[in-house]
Amino acid sequence: MSIDRCQGFLDALAMLNGEASDLCASYELSRLPDAPDLLTALGLRVEDHALNAIAPARHLPPPLWHIKLAPCGRAQLEQVCQRWFFSSRHMQAAPPGRFRAQLVAGFLESLDAALGDCSLHAVTMVPPAGFWYAIHWDEIAFEVGDERYLLHFSHSD
Repeated sequence: MSIDRCQGFLDALAMLNGEASDLCASYELSRLPDAPDLLTALGLRVEDHALNAIAPARHLPPPLWHIKLAPCGRAQLEQVCQRWFFSSRHMQAAPPGRFRAQLVAGFLESLDAALGDCSLHAVTMVPPAGFWYAIHWDEIAFEVGDERYLLHFSHSD
């Protein structure tokens, strides 16, 4: 199992959740830049995002993003996945109950296989004034050994 398998899972769900909407769904699991701690790694990621993922590129140093971390439990991760996996009208038509639970459980099993025993952190931030990040988003960071990953869900127009 690998991060690539998890990303493939997320790509399929993003496509299904963006299919019947004018919103672009972005679901990503990516390794964060090497840094001495999680907060610094997240700061490097958003700084890089402003410079390389958005036009026009802007230099927006990490303190401008007001990034905060909070411990996150497995139940919160499951709720976030449930919300984003079934966010579109198209996917809300999926049968409730067992089907939805199995879809979330399948992703979480892949995530466990890829990351193993890790700590989870809910990420909140306020992008700099005048900078567009997304309409709405949820992010959860994972720490396993000296590696850090970010699970990012967002909708943009």
